[in-house]
Amino acid sequence: MVEFCPECSNLLRKKTENGKIFLACKCGFQKPTKTSANTQSIHKKKKALERNLVIISKDDKISVHPKVKRICPKCGHKEAETWQKQMRSADEPSTHFFRCVKCRHTWREG
Repeated sequence: MVEFCPECSNLLRKKTENGKIFLACKCGFQKPTKTSANTQSIHKKKKALERNLVIISKDDKISVHPKVKRICPKCGHKEAETWQKQMRSADEPSTHFFRCVKCRHTWREG
């Protein structure tokens, strides 16, 4: 959530001093934060993100692909990673790729 300074309307930024977290403005205005609620919210979002993403390491590169419900034409598994790539000219639609999370078979649509 973005907050603005009530005195000068500048953006408040998160600062840490002596182990305490607060929002501060360039004009000197400071506001304490509710760190416990923010921390819990961040952890919930991170866990939800981890459930929906797969990280693949290939050739020392890390790529992140979301998982979708799609039936693999090779093994019949019902979950696949997905990504899109522009294969033709910019005025043509991109190609949608899928990779089965079970057998690693890759296919495309479009």
